[in-house]
Amino acid sequence: MSGITVDEDVFSRRLNIFTNAAILLTLLIVGLHILQEVLQPFFIALGIYFILKPGADALSNNGFPVGLSFLTMLLLFVLAIVGTAYISWSQVAEFTDDEERMDNYDQNLQKKWKQMQGMPILGDWLGVKEDNGSVAQNLDEIGLTGGASGFQGIFLGAMSAAGAMFTQGLTAMFFLLFIIFEANLLPGRIAIAFPGEGIDKVKIVVKRIEKSINTYVVVKTGVSAGTAISVMILLSIFGVDLWFLWGLLTFLFNYVPYIGSLIATIPPLLLGLAVMPLQIWVLLAVLLVVNQQLWGNVIETKWTGSQLDISPVLLLIVVAFAYWLWGILGMIISVPLFVIVKIVLENIPTTRPLAILMSERAPNLLEAYESALEDGLLSGDERDDLERMRVTLGLSIEDSEKFAALAAINIVLREGGSVEGEQMEYICAAVASELTEKESGKMQNALETGLFGESEMKRLKQLRDRLEESVEDIF
Repeated sequence: MSGITVDEDVFSRRLNIFTNAAILLTLLIVGLHILQEVLQPFFIALGIYFILKPGADALSNNGFPVGLSFLTMLLLFVLAIVGTAYISWSQVAEFTDDEERMDNYDQNLQKKWKQMQGMPILGDWLGVKEDNGSVAQNLDEIGLTGGASGFQGIFLGAMSAAGAMFTQGLTAMFFLLFIIFEANLLPGRIAIAFPGEGIDKVKIVVKRIEKSINTYVVVKTGVSAGTAISVMILLSIFGVDLWFLWGLLTFLFNYVPYIGSLIATIPPLLLGLAVMPLQIWVLLAVLLVVNQQLWGNVIETKWTGSQLDISPVLLLIVVAFAYWLWGILGMIISVPLFVIVKIVLENIPTTRPLAILMSERAPNLLEAYESALEDGLLSGDERDDLERMRVTLGLSIEDSEKFAALAAINIVLREGGSVEGEQMEYICAAVASELTEKESGKMQNALETGLFGESEMKRLKQLRDRLEESVEDIF
C-alpha cells in the first residue's frame, strides 16, 4: 500500500507542475503579445548577455575584474557589429547603385526561371505555368514574397526583415548594461534569500545551469561562425555577389536548428540563379546544403558529444509560433532562449519532468547518473528517479552501481581529476572490484588526496574502458 501511495503522490505532484506550467505559458503568450515593443529589445539584450558571458567568465578567471571583463567583451562585440554592418552596407550600396547590373540580373533571372518552369517535375512543384508572368509575380503566387516588383524589389524585400533587427539596437544596449549590473548583484541576493544550508543547494544548481548555458552558447556560436565562413568562401569562389552579407545571414539563422541555415541559402541561390549555368547553380546548392549538414550534424555533435536534445516537432512549433508573434526576429532569438529555458528546467529536480518531455529522447541511466552526480551529491528526489529507472530497465543494484561509477569517472575526467562527494563512493567501489590490490591502493590514495598524476589518470581511463565494456554486456 505504501508503494501505491508514493506513486499517487508523485503523479499528483507532477500533475500540479504541468497544470501550473500551462497557466504560466498562457500568461506568458499574452504578455509577449501585449508587451512586444518592450520585450523585443530586452530579449535581444538577454541573448547578447549570454553570448558575452563565456568570454567574460574566462577573463574573470584570469584575474580581470568582473566589470572590466564584461566591458572588454562588450567593446569587442560592438566592434564586431560595426565592422560587419559597414562591410554589409558597402556591398549592398555598391550592388544596388549599379542599375545596369540590376537590369542584367532581372533579365537573366527571368530567363532561368522560365527554363525551370518548363521542366516536367520542377515546373509542377513550383505550381506556376510557363507564361504566368515575372519571377516576382510567380514567387508572390506561391507565398514567398509580399508583392515585390522586379529582382531589386525581391532583394530589398528579403533584406528588410534582417535590417529591421538592428533598429532596436540602442534600446537593447541599455537593457544589456542593466542586465550585466543586475547579474553581478544576484549572488548576494541569493545568499540572503536562501540562508543556511539552502544557499549551498542553490549555488550548486546555479553553477550547473551557468556551465550548461556557457557550453551551449560557445558551441552554437562557434558552429554558426564556422558555417558562415564556409558559406562566404563558397559564394566568393562561385562569384556570387554580396557573399559577406549572405554569410552574416547564415550566422544569424544558424541559431535556428534544422531549418535556419537552409532558409539562409535561399537569397544567395536566387542571386546565383541569375548569373550561373544551371548545372553550376545545382552544384552550388548541393555544396551549401552539405556544408550546413556537416557543421550542424557532424562537427557540432563531435564538439558537444550529442546533438541538440529537443523534440524536432516541438522546436518547429516554437519557431513557427515565434515567427507569427515577432516575425524574423522572434524566429532567430526564440530557439537559443528556449534551449536556455530547457537547461534551467532540467537542472532543477522539481521541473526536470518538463525538460524530459521537451527532449527528443528519454535520458538513459548513464546520462541520468551524470546529471545527478555533477554536483557530487544525490538528493532524495534524484535517488527516487534513479531507482525508478533501474526498476523499469530491470537492472540489479550491482549493475546500476556500474553505471553510477562510470558516470562519476566521466565527470572526474572532464574536470581534470577533481572528485566531489558521492562521486568518490561510487569510484572507490569500482576500483575495489575492477583493479588489483596494488592498483587499487594507489587509486584510493589519489582519490583521497585529489592528486592525480599521469599514471593515475591513465589507470582511471583504463577503469572507465572496463566499465564501458561491462555496461555494454548488460544490454
